[in-house]
Amino acid sequence: MMKRCFYLYLIFVFLLTGCAEMFQGKVDMPVGSGGGTLSGMLSEKVAITELAAPAQLNVSKGDSSTSIDLNWSAVEGAVSYLVQRAEVLPNAQGGYDEPTEELFEDLEKMVYGTTYRDTTATKVNARYYYRVSAENNRDKLESSPFTKLDYGTLFGVPGNLRADLGLYTDRVNVYWDKVEYATAYEIHRGTDASGAGSVRLATVTADRTKYTNTISTDDQGKEFYYTVYAVNRNDQLSTASSPQLGFALVAGAPSQPMNVQVTNGRGTTTASITIKWDPVTAASDTVTYYVYRSSSEDSALLLVGGGKDITEYTDSRSLKTGVYYYYQVQAAALDEAGTELKSKFSDSGRLTSDGKENKKAAEGFILSPPDEVFAEKVSDQEQITIKFSPAIGNEAERAAYVYKVYGDTSQTGSFATAVASQNASALKLNSEGYYTMAVASHSYYKVVTENGDTKSKPSSVVAPTPFAAVIKDASKAANFSFRESDANGSGVYPVKVTWSKPDNDTPAGYHVYRSSSKDTGYRKITSDPISPDAVLEYLDANDTAKAGKKYWYKVLSVNSLGQGSHYSDPVQGYGALTHEQYLVEFYKTISSSLKKLTRMHKPGNTDKLGTDDTVGSISGTLNYNASIAGLGARIIMRYDNYADFYIDGNKDNGPYFVLTGNTNTTADMSSNGSMDGTVECKGMYPGKVYHDKVAVKGGAAGGGTYGVEPQGFGRVEVPYNKVK
Repeated sequence: MMKRCFYLYLIFVFLLTGCAEMFQGKVDMPVGSGGGTLSGMLSEKVAITELAAPAQLNVSKGDSSTSIDLNWSAVEGAVSYLVQRAEVLPNAQGGYDEPTEELFEDLEKMVYGTTYRDTTATKVNARYYYRVSAENNRDKLESSPFTKLDYGTLFGVPGNLRADLGLYTDRVNVYWDKVEYATAYEIHRGTDASGAGSVRLATVTADRTKYTNTISTDDQGKEFYYTVYAVNRNDQLSTASSPQLGFALVAGAPSQPMNVQVTNGRGTTTASITIKWDPVTAASDTVTYYVYRSSSEDSALLLVGGGKDITEYTDSRSLKTGVYYYYQVQAAALDEAGTELKSKFSDSGRLTSDGKENKKAAEGFILSPPDEVFAEKVSDQEQITIKFSPAIGNEAERAAYVYKVYGDTSQTGSFATAVASQNASALKLNSEGYYTMAVASHSYYKVVTENGDTKSKPSSVVAPTPFAAVIKDASKAANFSFRESDANGSGVYPVKVTWSKPDNDTPAGYHVYRSSSKDTGYRKITSDPISPDAVLEYLDANDTAKAGKKYWYKVLSVNSLGQGSHYSDPVQGYGALTHEQYLVEFYKTISSSLKKLTRMHKPGNTDKLGTDDTVGSISGTLNYNASIAGLGARIIMRYDNYADFYIDGNKDNGPYFVLTGNTNTTADMSSNGSMDGTVECKGMYPGKVYHDKVAVKGGAAGGGTYGVEPQGFGRVEVPYNKVK
């Protein structure tokens, strides 16, 4: 009798001291870490590690004209960091909208440190928004959330530089636009139009955007070229502004040319612009006139020509379509000593001295075709719509235009056949700001603008954009004979997108687009169009795909010019997981469920025996039953339709893993034993996880493997210590 009681006592002691935490639903238990106690056996010892988001992200603003610097605080457990950026340009009101998700792109996926210098930002008027995530792919930890957004800017360049052109005899005023984050401005002057060899005249504080250069008597009438640099808080100079001409008037110079205007060249010509002005008075019998030009593309003044005793000039120097040109005239005459004296420039430039648009500007342009032209199929190949932007000109000038559409069977053809013609006054702009015209079917089109007897150069060639393809499928956790090496660094396999060609149409190729949102943010993921003669499918090896993330796909049909406007309807897909990553994702639900049990976490060891139940945050139950079994212990963990997490944290996406089955543990008096049971998974990643080959040694998981069998894949044994 006493011997039997002694054995029961040993069994009870074993239950108190001989088992380890593998008797719960199984998380990693390194051998020798904590000994064999029922407390350790029935409570989670090593929680799944979660990386915190990096804190204190700081982004430089105006510190450099060529780069933006980032730094952030280190995250415990992080091996590297992912840096993403979104470029945001000013909106119509001059402000900046918060960037949407689709604007972000990866800059660096593996930053081994807590600093990063972005040298790819190029636009001084943009805000560049950044966010950083901590990563540890080595230990297969899930990436951390992103930091809060912070934006950086490049140090700007002083814009709209203006200098007096003979306005005064003793000074030249230099004006520029304010630069954000500037603490000062440096003004330089030289005699070379390129700005080479210029020297610093002065430095002014950042509250000033004007500098007065005092001109000596000896320098009156001399032409100087001014440049301005902004200075930031680090005493770094910005890029130099474009050099701008300026000079002080010399006594005895001719009077200022007046009434400068364009007489032929507001959409009335195709290769030249003619201007005229009133003659000036001068002491000399001969007056030379110099004609300068700036444009809507470049504000720098360019000397284009001139002549003696003329009051009209025709400019035909490299004029471009779609560009407005602005003309200013300067008069010059010789004094008694034979020195050329130059007048003040005419007040006919694009801007006034205070930087406002000049209502007296001598503005001209050559008759231009529309800048943007598109050809779209509407209902069948016989119905084509040509969509185009209005040609340049003011409202009255545009109303006088006639637009003609020419068709051809060859991209390099003569385009001699007019297939449509319409007066602009009869056309209406659509909501996108384009005119539209219905035309007969041709392979290629060009659009010409006519103004009376004058015809513009033809627009660029366009071809009708083909109809939309039909996506058959974007795979969902499917296996296409993948090898382990086909998965990305996060253990996610590619997605296969398949489609069929549109009815009654044959595109020249297809591009595939992807987004994390159904309605916005699609990015092209094919570098070249997929040939219509190839198998109509694309394998998306998305380097940034994570477990638990779904993506939307569209296919764009394109013509022989690579143009397209008709997208397929979006279809959602996501890649399968490697066996190891599958186990990691599976045990996120296991770990979450065990934290909800109360009996196994009670401080008293005897209180851990018995049963306990809990429910999933979304659905189902978990039943716990710990008891003495023979000369050892037996713990049964039963899951029924148990789910704790939604896919990507969104209820509309449905449950992530839904578990049904057992994770059981049996151990003997020496705290050695095994696990058993199979859990069937439903949800985003259907499959099974087997526990029948996990060995228990010394009260801890000491060997063996989990059998992991995602749906569509065979069972693979994953070492027990891969679950953290």
